[in-house]
Formats: sequence, C-alpha cells, structure tokens
Amino acid sequence: MTRHVRRGLRGTAHPHLSARSPIASAVALAPSPDGDLPGAACQGMKPDLFYAEIDPEDDELDPQWAEFATRRAKAVCAGCPVKEMCLALALRRGEPHGIFGGLTADERRALKRRTSRKAAA
Repeated sequence: MTRHVRRGLRGTAHPHLSARSPIASAVALAPSPDGDLPGAACQGMKPDLFYAEIDPEDDELDPQWAEFATRRAKAVCAGCPVKEMCLALALRRGEPHGIFGGLTADERRALKRRTSRKAAA
C-alpha cells in the first residue's frame, strides 16, 4: 500500500506555513522608523537590562547587578535572529551607551577601530 503525504508548497511538510523569499524576509526584518526591529529577542524586556553600565559617580547602581545585567543582556542577544542588523544599526548611529547586537559600548568602539584600521591598511 502506498502512503501519500500531502504537502503544501513544494518541499515543505507544513502547508500552513508559506515559503518566503529572502527578499521578503529581509523586508519583514527592516527596522521601523522608531528603531524597533521586528523579531528581536529583546522585545518586551526591560530596557534597564541593556543599559546597566557602571557609572563611577552613581552610588545607587550596584556593580554586581550591572555585571549580571550585562551578562544576561549578552545572553539574550546571543540567540537573537536580528543580532547582526541590531549591531550594524548601533554602529551606524554611534550609540554611546547600552548593549546592541551583543556588544557593549566599549566593545563597539573597539570593533569600529579595528575595522577602520583594516580599511586603511
């Protein structure tokens, strides 16, 4: 007896999911005018987690909490589907604070210096 498997679109076993072209996927992940990236892993999370940098003049912020928040934010970014786009936008805008694309402000500045040195060489 022959078993027939119904498939939606050619090559998919899930007829309720439509196949999307790479261009359509890129358009769907384009940032909105207010800077939000659809599909970002950080959507709905508290922004304090991504802006917990230690300020030597601020006595209220616990350095241990800031370190924990930085590690947690980087963990959220690690599995984000739009991580590279987020980082590219932060580099283009020159974000002075916060964690974007899994990198802190200092790490982004160092990355920018390295890429400018490579371009000059």
